Amino acid sequence: MLQLRTQLLYNIHMFNSCYPLPHTTASPFLMSKCDQIFWAATTIALAVSLLQGAITALVKISEREGSWTIRFSLARREHLWWAAIALALVASFGCMVLSFLVGKRLLPLSCPSASSLAVFRYAWPAWRNRHYCSNRWAAWTGPSRTGIHASLVPLIEGNDPWPILSKNIPVMRRHPVDIHLPIFKSNLIIDDVTDILKAKKRLVTEKQPDEKSKTPKKLLVPDDKTGLYAPIHPEKSASLLWGSHIGFTPRVSRGILAVPQRLLRPPPFTSSGHDGQPVCLAHGILARNKGLEPHTFILGLNPGTLEEKCVQWPRPSKVLRTYYREEMNAAYGGLGPIFVDVATELALLLADSSHSLIEDWLSLRMEHQDLVLNNQLARLGASDEELKVLYRLSYAAMLVSLSAHRKGRKWRPEIKLFTAYWKKCKGEVPAWMGEAAVVERIGKEESGAGDTDLDALIEAVLCKIDTPRSV
Repeated sequence: MLQLRTQLLYNIHMFNSCYPLPHTTASPFLMSKCDQIFWAATTIALAVSLLQGAITALVKISEREGSWTIRFSLARREHLWWAAIALALVASFGCMVLSFLVGKRLLPLSCPSASSLAVFRYAWPAWRNRHYCSNRWAAWTGPSRTGIHASLVPLIEGNDPWPILSKNIPVMRRHPVDIHLPIFKSNLIIDDVTDILKAKKRLVTEKQPDEKSKTPKKLLVPDDKTGLYAPIHPEKSASLLWGSHIGFTPRVSRGILAVPQRLLRPPPFTSSGHDGQPVCLAHGILARNKGLEPHTFILGLNPGTLEEKCVQWPRPSKVLRTYYREEMNAAYGGLGPIFVDVATELALLLADSSHSLIEDWLSLRMEHQDLVLNNQLARLGASDEELKVLYRLSYAAMLVSLSAHRKGRKWRPEIKLFTAYWKKCKGEVPAWMGEAAVVERIGKEESGAGDTDLDALIEAVLCKIDTPRSV
């Protein structure tokens, strides 16, 4: 970018220092028009230089200070403003050519050089990466699953509580990751959900210092906008899914603070020098959907079967498994080998998926355990043990979902996966499996699979689970 700005400023300097061509016989009218064209070209070149410099400075500042919400938001539109800069430079070059043909001034050779640099060095790569930048935004700013401390859970009550909870709380200092560009006013909540609850708790304590917080009874959470997963018990932490679907402004997950800079700046690379785009997307997804006990996830993966039966077959990126595993082990090794296996397979699936498939999959929130299904099964009488198994299988369901995804497919195979696991490790399925709503859900999970063998994919993620495991 610095090279382009230097070319532009040199172009302006050369253009202003040119002399009239010798033996010029142009009429005064043509000379006047030539002057107008000359100043138009100079103005365009100067404006482009200032605009490009301002944008470059904003990009560098946001990267240096960790304002990744701003940086990723700019990247979504990077192809547009680079295209505008390239078009402006081409227009400036056209004006200079006209001025040269009229005979007023010489044609600086730096102008076509700057134009070609803007087009082929910046605009064209930015245009090619526009889908990745869009998916990166979705992967990092989608809904987040957060653990809520037991003392804060009683504050979340009623239908659509968040607009009420976020009002009249003290202005909080935001983390650099959360900061947005204040260009357009929005009615969405801009604060972090845990910050809101902590501030509300302080206000309640100050008003009623002697009154202990009321603890909720065991709740079966309805399908409202609380975002809470069942079960909820007094004096125990709860799991909350929050984001734009319940009124919060999208922002990059704070989990990005643990990601190496080489994966966040263009072009991203792994530590082994391979393409880092799918790894960056996987980090964004995994930063948002862990839940309360990520070290307890269930997975018995058979990579060969999953590769053969998924819609991404023949999976050319499978040769990168060793390199991606090293990357994921460095990031998630503390959460156990199963988490590393999931992270590696997720990155490989993303590497072999089209941009449009990833976009559709993320837009349907398929990376998350189905909150509505969780609430529904709790109301149907699912036990805490059964709900916990559904959570522990959520990452296996994520892999199966992406492996079988087609545009328009809206249902994660959570019940089918639960049924297969329960029969394999527990025996007889729970009574609520016979409910009409559950039978209907199974039909939805099977619909839209086309020629994909969903049962084979489920078997591939449960293959190495041979004996019952305690839950």
